[in-house]
Amino acid sequence: MQRKKLLVLVPIIDEDFVLLKELANEYDVIKKADFNGCVEDVEIVYGWDSELNLKLVTSPSNKIKWIQAQSAGIDHIDTTVLKEQGILLSNGSGVHGNQMSESVLGMLFTYTRGIKSAVLNQEKATWVIPDKQTDLVGKKVMILGTGHIGARLAEVLKVFQTYLVGVNRSGKPVANFDKMIQQDQLDTVLSEMDIVINLLPDTTVTHHFFTEELFSVMKKGVIFINVGRGGTVKTDDLVIACQNGTIGFAGLDVFEEEPLPKESPLWQLDNCLITPHSSGMTDKYFERLFPIFKTNLEVFLQTGKISENEITL
Repeated sequence: MQRKKLLVLVPIIDEDFVLLKELANEYDVIKKADFNGCVEDVEIVYGWDSELNLKLVTSPSNKIKWIQAQSAGIDHIDTTVLKEQGILLSNGSGVHGNQMSESVLGMLFTYTRGIKSAVLNQEKATWVIPDKQTDLVGKKVMILGTGHIGARLAEVLKVFQTYLVGVNRSGKPVANFDKMIQQDQLDTVLSEMDIVINLLPDTTVTHHFFTEELFSVMKKGVIFINVGRGGTVKTDDLVIACQNGTIGFAGLDVFEEEPLPKESPLWQLDNCLITPHSSGMTDKYFERLFPIFKTNLEVFLQTGKISENEITL
């Protein structure tokens, strides 16, 4: 009789790989490079590989019970198939807070401290003293999405003496925010914000959340940062808002269509900074993901359930 398999699809250091073998001693723990493609005995998958996972979950002979995805967002995963088969799914929420907070700071400083202009001028060996710069102290900042990432970002921005407004579905208080509101109360304070930071996932409720209607409520010259999901922003309306000065500066890491098409007007706008969906990247990513998987694995081996970041399907 074949032993059950735990398939590792993400980078893992030798020490952690050995630990998995010790914890899951009733399983054959296999790295992607050593996987022979036989799906029948795979019960646990650590990581999501679109092509391979699709093959695994659609096989009529699969025995998968749980998949630990490495991303926080799951819009790229066909959860219907998992739900039909009763497969547990957990995500990588909690891994992104530090690096994404630093990416947002980088975007903000690019504009407020004139870094983008300085870089462009340096390429031309041109000395240009900026006529206008600002700083974060006293700025009113709205963060839409107050989970792990939003909470960490609020903690970081608090150092700069900003006034922080958090937006979530419940309005429940979160540390470091000066004020919390529900999404349906957005219009009451949006026009006062100097900076609006989008961390929302792309769901049926939040798809095209940011449109011309919402941009028109914002303060003229607002700083708009999107490191959430591209589908939450209607691209055509974003372009217009950047072109007409409603948005003074946009830091954009995610887009409705990725890669961002070469013909997109956003590439040509001086008041936009475009990064290639990289705000969540760090060389410490999988080092931070492993403890989530390890905790879930320990619980799963005892109970057949998981305790961290389970996605309700």
